[in-house]
Amino acid sequence: MQPSLLPPIHRTACFSWGESIVATRLDRCIRCGRRIAASEPVIDGMCLECFLEERKLVEIPGRLDFEYCRSCGAIRYGYRWVEQLPLEEASRRYLELYLSERVKPAHALVEDVKIVNIEPLQYPSWRSVYRVVVEARLKGVEEPVRQEYVVEVRAVPSLCPACKNDRGGDYNVLVQVRGRIDAKLVEVLGRILDSGRVAPWVVDIIEDKRGIDILLRDRGAASRIVSELSKYFVVDVKRSAETVGMTSTGIERRRLTISVRVKRPR
Repeated sequence: MQPSLLPPIHRTACFSWGESIVATRLDRCIRCGRRIAASEPVIDGMCLECFLEERKLVEIPGRLDFEYCRSCGAIRYGYRWVEQLPLEEASRRYLELYLSERVKPAHALVEDVKIVNIEPLQYPSWRSVYRVVVEARLKGVEEPVRQEYVVEVRAVPSLCPACKNDRGGDYNVLVQVRGRIDAKLVEVLGRILDSGRVAPWVVDIIEDKRGIDILLRDRGAASRIVSELSKYFVVDVKRSAETVGMTSTGIERRRLTISVRVKRPR
């Protein structure tokens, strides 16, 4: 007879209603092959170390996006605009709110979950990265266990309803992106709009079947959008202007429209 390649097991026989039920406990971890002492826990056939490397204690997404009001610093959480904070504090606060309300155990054996620490891995800005340390208890394990997660948090520049009302949705430049709207364009445009030289000037972003409209308060920011898009795509650019009213000092107020038709990638 060929020798068995399976790890040795302990068998404990127990009887119920005249039928034999066999409970088994592996002597070796099915992942690393290490012999597991009788005093150590076996979880899903693995030693504790391998279980924590293979399984998540909780479900935490690798990236979170939230709307951040550029004018007053309010954070949009769900349908509510809450807490006015500087940008360098807003991302961490949004992450704290998300973790406190939405994080659930990822395994039936996990209980008593708590967040031990949130540590920035870079200086917080429109794009921030944090290390999150989670502590929990596993059924059958005496001591609590810990696991680390890396979460990217992105602040999406916007205006809260109160600031929109105060400004009347006012903007000086309209950038119309038309033509080839695909995943690559959306990715590149997203990076441009998230940049610190453009994001503070964005009033609103409107997407429909015709394309993407970007409303801005600064002509320089609009020029940067066109310049950056031109690095990745062949584009046709047209400019026009219209009178939209008078300033308080009686000067004619003009609004610039820049039409960018994307033809193909470079």
